[in-house]
Amino acid sequence: MKRSLIALTGAAGLAAIAAGTLAKSPSYSQTYAQYVKPDGTITVPEDYRTRFTFLGTFSVAGGDEAGGQAQFHQVYIDPDSIEHYRRNQTFPDGAILVKELQEARALNMTTGHVSSWEENAGWFVMIKDSQGRFEDSGLWGDGWGWALFAAGNRREPTTSNYKTECIACHTPVKKTDWVHVWAYPLLGAKERFEDFNP
Repeated sequence: MKRSLIALTGAAGLAAIAAGTLAKSPSYSQTYAQYVKPDGTITVPEDYRTRFTFLGTFSVAGGDEAGGQAQFHQVYIDPDSIEHYRRNQTFPDGAILVKELQEARALNMTTGHVSSWEENAGWFVMIKDSQGRFEDSGLWGDGWGWALFAAGNRREPTTSNYKTECIACHTPVKKTDWVHVWAYPLLGAKERFEDFNP
């Protein structure tokens, strides 16, 4: 009886370990199945706010004459890629970055003149591709998939050629795989803003 109980406990334990291993498998291993159509069309993850990790914000000046902001760019990343980057200082195949574009409004509050979210303005998504999966697509190249989306459509990007529509903003950070890693302390990047703008 005891042997049977131990055997069952052992089997249950192994099943639990296996389940735990599967549950902890890197999320980027599922990136292409979940967020990329067979033809290479990129989509915006529906659950990025709850399943991804918030990396940081860029604010775009020009909201009003009193110093309010015109836009916020909130950046998220799949959580497994954070640890990979911290260990290797590189992004793994399938890493996904989502930049949420927000229109801002400036207003006077009891805390002072502030800027806050007003409405969504769209998304920009980058997906790491170290295998050259979609060589014939204008959205893929230089190791990434690149896609900009309008606020009303997460399924179809507005971009058709990343070389003319996306990469110019990332050229200053080509040496860190086209990503402004210096702006995201959570990545533990060695580079600083001054390394790119001496």
